[in-house]
Amino acid sequence: MDCRSTEKRQWIIEKYNVTPVAHIQLLAGQTKHSDAGKIIQNDYYIFEAIDKSNGVKEIIQCGMGASRDFLRLLNHKGLPIFNPLHRGALVGGHENGRARAGGDVRRTETNWNPIARQLYNAIMWIIIIIDAKPDTPIFEIRDKVYRYKVSEPFASQIRAVNTIIRKNLPNSTLTEAINNLRVENDVRDDVCQFDLLINSINNMTNRDGVPLDIQSLF
Repeated sequence: MDCRSTEKRQWIIEKYNVTPVAHIQLLAGQTKHSDAGKIIQNDYYIFEAIDKSNGVKEIIQCGMGASRDFLRLLNHKGLPIFNPLHRGALVGGHENGRARAGGDVRRTETNWNPIARQLYNAIMWIIIIIDAKPDTPIFEIRDKVYRYKVSEPFASQIRAVNTIIRKNLPNSTLTEAINNLRVENDVRDDVCQFDLLINSINNMTNRDGVPLDIQSLF
């Protein structure tokens, strides 16, 4: 959806219910087309826009200039960024001791269930690696995990993400795919820990307590 000016963004907000969905850091060599007309090379936002008159859903993808303007118009404080890199990693909305303006909130959230945190990180890695599109199953699972992040995720959610890895990263685990990216990216180790997910997969049983034969692909 074209959002090239403040006037256009204001019109969108008047016509649509606009909600920020994700704030993601691109990896080395990755680019995205911005609906504001430029090429995104750093971090970007995904917004969901639902037409107030007919309920039709559209997606807006834009870099930080347009995103800050949307957040300002929405009076929204912004979403925590998923940044798997040391470069540009910001905590508490500050970079090099200076606060960032315009609602660009980059922070580390607390009060996560540890398994939910690992599953969320795995989901975000998958979104980045396979360039997943909004309004697809991986985003639906992400939304539920994030919404109930203080609780342990359902086994069905962990299995579903494991299946998505199998279908989209053939002959590779998620960890192996991430390790391949380390050649050109200074990846943070704390967002690549999936031991709790692997343990959960290995200890899953059916309703009768019989172990399930599932290979962990985390």
